[in-house]
Order: sequence, then structure tokens, then C-alpha cells
Amino acid sequence: NACRIAGIKPAFSIEAIAMDASSREEGKRFNDPNNAGRTYLVGKGVTRKLKNGSRAYNILEGMKKAIQERNRKMTELIEKYLKELGYNIPFSYKDVVYLTPHGNATERHVVQALCEKIENRYPNKEKRLEVYRKILRYELTPEEMDDVAELQTLVRAKLIKAEMPCYVEEDERAFTSIENLTYVYRNFGAIPTYPFLGNPITEGESDLEALIKRVKSYGLYAFDLFDFRTEYSRAKEIIEVAKSHGFPVFIGTEHNTKKMIPLVGELGKFDEFLGYFRKSAQFVIGHQILSKLCNYGYIKEDGKPRIDNLQEGFDFYAEIGKKEISEDEIDELSKRSFEDNKKYFGIGD
Repeated sequence: NACRIAGIKPAFSIEAIAMDASSREEGKRFNDPNNAGRTYLVGKGVTRKLKNGSRAYNILEGMKKAIQERNRKMTELIEKYLKELGYNIPFSYKDVVYLTPHGNATERHVVQALCEKIENRYPNKEKRLEVYRKILRYELTPEEMDDVAELQTLVRAKLIKAEMPCYVEEDERAFTSIENLTYVYRNFGAIPTYPFLGNPITEGESDLEALIKRVKSYGLYAFDLFDFRTEYSRAKEIIEVAKSHGFPVFIGTEHNTKKMIPLVGELGKFDEFLGYFRKSAQFVIGHQILSKLCNYGYIKEDGKPRIDNLQEGFDFYAEIGKKEISEDEIDELSKRSFEDNKKYFGIGD
């Protein structure tokens, strides 16, 4: 509804973390600068739900369960830690889940729930500052405490990160293989996509030609850039390589903290990049349209692109995405067969 009001074509995506066992053994990092082998992956243009009980559904549920168990243990540790320090602040996993729409809690939800508990328990600012200083073993300033985003970042760093009092080791079950995660994304009807770290440039991302070859071997056929974390020169290198291989490049910003940063960064404002970013956005819209109306998404069930020539495929789906098709038209086309709609969009056998 928000996109409809703003006149923006919506696209839905998903992100999760996989583990590349061979890279972990080699000590080779990709888009996680602190953990060799751990790899963030994005599914662009989700077009359907997973079937309950399917292999893809079970993979995702297994990851979710491992993450939930860790967050639950973390919550229990925090409550115990607070009691040891003399603070009787009831804190349960229910407080954390309450903050989520569907129960998919993260570390950040744990921290947010704790901060809200402390604020409610200690409305006096001086007393609350004293509590935070003792809990965090850090001379928190009044300004840091008043900045919600900064406060939660500090609490996370000082309380639940590695070697901190309430740290819980991450469960390996939370990180499935790259093959499994790309399989899950395909079952969501999405395009498996590799998101660049941006800065620093890790050993796994330094050779872009080698990276293209590697991600294609895993069934990843697009790139994602994070604005604010990617410098102009690096973005230019990535886009040039992507162009030569028919890879779309998406651009976006990160909003998983309370920090109010702009939705649009500087990279997307450069004229030399804007055309490619726009075409890539049109591409994913085209993928969504043809998935819904023709069962003809960019990626086939076997993980290969629908059109062998990646540049031709990129061009084709982007052209579909450029079309101004009203919601009423889509509703009418939805009543027709896939075959009739393929003819409508000029898709041959």
C-alpha cells in the first residue's frame, strides 16, 4: 500500500547467511569481514511462499529454530546477569518476540527489548545511566544514552558480542550451505544474488572475474551493492564487470538499526550508474510480472537462467519491467492461462 501511494513499483527480497565450508577451512572471507566462509546471500524478487513441509521450508525452519534457541539462551543469560549485579528486572524471550511481527527475532530485538525494560524500570535518567554503566562496564555518557540507535549498538557490543558477559556461541545449524540457501531462494521464486560487503575489500571479493565465476557456479546471477558502504571507484569496477557478464546490479541502503539514515545514498545519484541501477530494478520487476502471469521467472527450477545468454535475458526482463501495466490489467491477465499470457508478452517456445 505504501508503494501504491508513492507510485513506486514494489519488489520483495530476502536475506540470510550461508556457510561455505571450503572457504572456512581456507580462512577465506567474502562478504563477512569477521568470519571466513560465512556468506550473506540475497533472494531478489520473491514471488511465492514456500510449501509447508517441503525441503526448502524445512531448511529455513531449521535455520530459524537454531537462531531462536540462541536468542532464548541469550535472554536467559541476560536476566541471570542482571540478578547477579543486583537488578531485579524480569526479562523473558516473550519480551523479545513481542517486538517482531512473525516471531523472527534477531540479536537487535534482544537488545531493544532489554533497553525498553530498563527504561520502564528506571524512569529517572540519572539512575538509568548508573544502571547502564554498571551493566555495560563502560562509562556511558548521557548523550549516548539519549541516542536510541547509539545506545542499542553499545549494549549489543558490550553485552552479547563475543567475549562479553552474555554471549552465546552461534549454532552452526543457523548457517546452511550456499547450495541449500540458493535452493530455498529459487523455491521462493526469487533470483539468488550476491551482495558485496563494500568496505573493506576482502580476499574473496578482490578478484571480480574470479568472483563472477564462483558465484555463477553456485547459481547466483546478480549483484547487490550497499550504498554508504561502497566507494565510487569500487562501484565503478563492479558495474563494469557486471555489464560484461550480463549481471544486474541492485543498489540499496541498510536499515536494521534505529539509526535514521536516508533511503537513498550517493551512489545512486551518479548519472553514469543511474541507468544501470534503473535497468536492474526494471529487470526484477519484469521477473516478478512474468513469474506471476506466465510462470516464466528469470531462474528455472534447475537453477539455470531462463535465457542462456545472460545479456539477452537481462535486456528482455528489463523491457518487461519498463512496461506500465496497471493493477487492473494484471488482475485481468491473472485470469488467463500462462500460455495465453506468454503470447501476450511475446514469449515463444
